[in-house]
Amino acid sequence: MTTTGVILGKFMPPHEGHVALVRTASYLVDRLTIILSTSDNDPISPSMRKGWMESLFPEAVVIVANNGAEPLASDSAEWSSIIRGFHPEAIDRVIGSEGYIVDLARSLNAQHFILDPMWMAFPANSIEVREDPFSHWKSIPDYVRPYFQKRLTMVGPESTGKSYMADILAAKFGGPYVPEYGRPYEKYRIAGDYRAEELHFIVDGHVAHRKTLSMKAGPILFEDTDPLLTAVWAEMLLDRSLPDLEARIELPDHYLLLDANAPWEEDPLRYYGKQELRQKFFTKIKAKLDAFGASYTLLSGDWAEREAQAITVVENMLKTPKIHGGPDAPN
Repeated sequence: MTTTGVILGKFMPPHEGHVALVRTASYLVDRLTIILSTSDNDPISPSMRKGWMESLFPEAVVIVANNGAEPLASDSAEWSSIIRGFHPEAIDRVIGSEGYIVDLARSLNAQHFILDPMWMAFPANSIEVREDPFSHWKSIPDYVRPYFQKRLTMVGPESTGKSYMADILAAKFGGPYVPEYGRPYEKYRIAGDYRAEELHFIVDGHVAHRKTLSMKAGPILFEDTDPLLTAVWAEMLLDRSLPDLEARIELPDHYLLLDANAPWEEDPLRYYGKQELRQKFFTKIKAKLDAFGASYTLLSGDWAEREAQAITVVENMLKTPKIHGGPDAPN
């Protein structure tokens, strides 16, 4: 006989306590339905939360239920009616971590299971996570982290320490960092003049890598190069801009722009070793940042000075959470 169960919650956002709750529920029922309670003024959109829950629990059915501004515990009979509309089949078990689950289960003629009601195993709280996500980073599941994460991207001409800086910062503040995809692409490409489509391939590889690593990184995602810098590479390599590539630029929270006055290190994968070309590259990068209205800090001086400047930027970024434009703002 198939056992059915439901979990009701706001999951705003889901945290590791919710993950443990749902995983435990999966051992108690054969078919699990997650009822996502929403209201008109939620600070995180229902679609965002539904996507998180479906990614975290692909075996469960996730249903969005808008109950205006009413709290979950306000009326078990009303919630019972709402749930019956989504789940007309008999419900055997109602699983949760709070007392209102008892009355809700009775209204559904089901057995209640109150799991870890004091949140002793996972002392997490969604409100606290929203207000101070960086202090609760370990409580935020992988799929949810990019929403709260800030992104800091290193840009500059060749041999100015972008990879070095990303590595140093990730080691100090938590990684992994996103490496530049252009280097492995360059290593294995067929020799000859670059084609425009190749710059798109580089952007494809870089963005895919960034999306994967962002789920494992810390509160600040450190990134070596991005599509904006690839757009400048297009101007250097092709002597023209690529508007379709520039349309793909997603600005990070902040850039570190490394100036061209750093010692040149020979590398068979590098192109522009002459100082006048490095300065031209730098000027183009700065112009692109300004054209897009990007937030950035110029790093200059020797390696130690650049590192100290970068650490100060990161420490300032960690003082405040990421700002979202509203419940329907893009991630």
